[in-house]
Amino acid sequence: MISQAKQIAISLTFMILFQPFLIQNIVSAEDQPESQWKREIALGYNKSTGNTEKSEFSIVGAIKREMEHAQFGSSVDIYYSSSDGQMDSQKWTSLTRYAFDFSDDYKWFNSYQVEVNHDRFADIDYRVLPSVGIGYWFAREEDWTWSVEGSAGYEMTKYRSDKDDDNSPVLLGRTFLKKKILDNAFISEDFSVIPTLDNTGTRFKSETEFTNPLSEGLDLSIKYIVNHDTEPSPDKKETDTRLITAIKYSF
Repeated sequence: MISQAKQIAISLTFMILFQPFLIQNIVSAEDQPESQWKREIALGYNKSTGNTEKSEFSIVGAIKREMEHAQFGSSVDIYYSSSDGQMDSQKWTSLTRYAFDFSDDYKWFNSYQVEVNHDRFADIDYRVLPSVGIGYWFAREEDWTWSVEGSAGYEMTKYRSDKDDDNSPVLLGRTFLKKKILDNAFISEDFSVIPTLDNTGTRFKSETEFTNPLSEGLDLSIKYIVNHDTEPSPDKKETDTRLITAIKYSF
């Protein structure tokens, strides 16, 4: 039910937004005086009526701490939709990530992250993927950012159906690009590919986002997400797409 999804969304979002108070000792403020917590929440809701009644609800809560040569971030993304009163999508993703730069010019970085997914209608009860990797910054300016990284991890998937659970070593390839366009708007692309090492399939994810400021701390976000699984559960589609329009508040 939509009310249940909202309750989950609110609980997880508050956990993310107030997490800094629980982990404030990760980096000492005295050691990193220039670091600060940044919080972000994005809300999206669409409803259409007529021949088909369709409602969509999304919420994203995120925190990030920028240090001189390191980053810590944690986020949760929840999505719910229904058609003619019947739920047809229920999914959420949680990602916690820490990365630090190294080498003389700080172009290289190490990354450590844990991602947890749930997708009711793709038969995913939960999927947990811890990983560690190394990456390189090709550009890291305010108006242009580009990085690539490769990681290794171990993926644990529990299905809602009778399909046997999967536990597989995986590789991760990721590239992230963000470009300033117009006066203050940005467009970004976050693309990743995750092949398993036991030949049980490969997953692809593309997340394209356009962000345009409306006022200080308030942005319009239009996001297009494509997920592709070469080995989905029986009777499930390989490709899933979402178009989300939301208002994003940063503080």
